[in-house]
Formats: sequence, structure tokens, C-alpha cells
Amino acid sequence: MPIDAKAAEILSRGWYKEPLEANDCEYLMTFRDKSSEANLATSLANRLVHRTCSEVGQITAEIEVSTGPCSGNCKFCRYSEGTTSLGFNEMEDSVLARCVEKIGGFSDVKNIRLTTCADTDLDDLCRRVGIVKDNARKGTRIFVNTCDMDVEDCRRIRKAGAYGAYHACRLREGTDTQIKKEARMKTISNLAESGLAVITGLGPIGPEHDMKEIIGSFYEILDLKANNLELEIREPVVGTPLYQYGKMNPSRVSQLRAVLTLASSWYDSPVKSTYGGTYLSGANSVVTKVTAENVMSQIEAARRKLFNSGFERLLKTDDSTVELNLMYLRQSGSV
Repeated sequence: MPIDAKAAEILSRGWYKEPLEANDCEYLMTFRDKSSEANLATSLANRLVHRTCSEVGQITAEIEVSTGPCSGNCKFCRYSEGTTSLGFNEMEDSVLARCVEKIGGFSDVKNIRLTTCADTDLDDLCRRVGIVKDNARKGTRIFVNTCDMDVEDCRRIRKAGAYGAYHACRLREGTDTQIKKEARMKTISNLAESGLAVITGLGPIGPEHDMKEIIGSFYEILDLKANNLELEIREPVVGTPLYQYGKMNPSRVSQLRAVLTLASSWYDSPVKSTYGGTYLSGANSVVTKVTAENVMSQIEAARRKLFNSGFERLLKTDDSTVELNLMYLRQSGSV
């Protein structure tokens, strides 16, 4: 069957970097996830990602430095203090330093992201940022994922050595969490005002969220002038209130990711970064969770993932690139 004419026209506008409206996205999502229209959207978005980042992939190593029962009480999170049986865990400074040194082994992990719980101590976070800065390869970009804060606190984090921050306003914030939506949105603005590169998130998305709600949140976040947005798909966690809803179909996720990538193809990030890619983070940007024990295997897997996705080069900490071929995978111990 031929492609629906209206869908083809909308997809063409997205490909040529013309802004799409929310109703355009909603229309595209009325098609089945295995339809010709969905397949075309996915193909165009994939090509756009490869073209925008010039076939260069990059790796982010994410380190949990402070975890435990969290007062945010997110109904999807294993650390929610209302449901978790987990205790507090603070990564020791010496362990963090060793982990960062391992990450820098081949100078091909461009970003390190430190994650904490919602009520983390800002002084502790700034100290840890300093430890990463002292032990990471020169040119490594340091991101933090932390609590709501005012502009002055954001500036403190930047002064400590952070390049950017991850901060999301979740779907149904204030209902599925005990955090006010206004506080999350204000913090995103504060982070941007302080000069940090902001990565925000849309999600965590589950089967119970309809497309109008998801797409409406996407456009609301788009107005906040963040550098990038990560689409978060909820992983069901046993024992949490939202576990019963399960997980969104992967092919439906791919369709949604493609539509939102094309919808924001025109977006120009406020903080310029080398080979940054599209506003909605695509396959060129691999985020891998690491510990001191699994850091090498996780980074090796990230290299393979970029290689398997067809990216030709890998961004290094000094902003140069290295050819991502079988020889490099072997040299780096990734195969």
C-alpha cells in the first residue's frame, strides 16, 4: 500500500528541519508500529541522527555515587523510600578515583555522569566532581544528576568543574512522585542560566501513558532550551506501584523516538558541543552504567553497540575522533 499522503508530508517537513506541531506528531502516532508510515519515520530519523553527528558516536559512563532510600518517592523507582528495602550506599572517594582512571584508559569516553538521590548533599557532590576532574582524562565532560536547586547552587556545581547536568521533569510529576513539577522545571531553567549544558528527560514512559500526554510533555520541555533530551522508557521494578503496568512495546518506542526526533530536527542547542547530534539523543550517544568492578566490560559493550549501529568514528576526550573499526575494537579489548 502507498504511504499515507498526510503522513508523508509531515515526515518530509521533519526531515527538512521544519518545525512540527504537536498535532502532527499525534497524527503520525495513530499508525501501527509496524506500518509503512512508522517504518519510514524510523528510517528517516536514523539517517538524520547519523548525518547530524557526522557518523561520530560518543560514550557516557554513568556512576552511582550516592544511593539509598529517596524522599522523592517515585512510584517507578527501586530507591523510593516508601517501598525499598535497600540501604544507603556512598561510593568512597578512592573507589571513585580508581573507577574514573579506568574509564580514561583509551581516552574514548567523552562524558562521565554522576548520579545521586533527590536529597543529596551539595558539598559532597561538588567534592566528587572535583575528584572526577582530577582523575579523568583532559577534556572529559562531567555531568551531574541531582536534586532541585537554585541558580547559586547550580553555579557552585559549575565552579567545581561540572560541564553540564541531567535533570528531568517526569510524566505525572507530583502524582507519581512527591516532587513538585514547578520545582523540576525551575531547576532546569536555573541550570541553563548558570551556563551548564542541560540534558533533560521525557518519561519514564509506560503503556498507561497516552500519546497526547507524552507529546504534550515533550513540547513543554522543548521550550526550556535544554541541550538534549533523553527518552526514558520505564523498566518495571518489582514491588513498585507502577510495576503492574509493564513495559511499552519496543517497536512502539522506536516509532515514538523517530517521530520526536523529526519533530525537533530544527532545534539549535544553546551550548555547542562537538558532534552533539540531534536534540532527542539518538543511537550516536550511548549511556552505560558502570561500577568499579564492571567498568571495563561496560565500556567495551558500549563501543560494540556504536559499531553495530553503523557509526564510523568514536569521539575522544580531546575532541579528536578515532576510526571505529574491527581493529580498534580488538585493540581496545572490545572483541
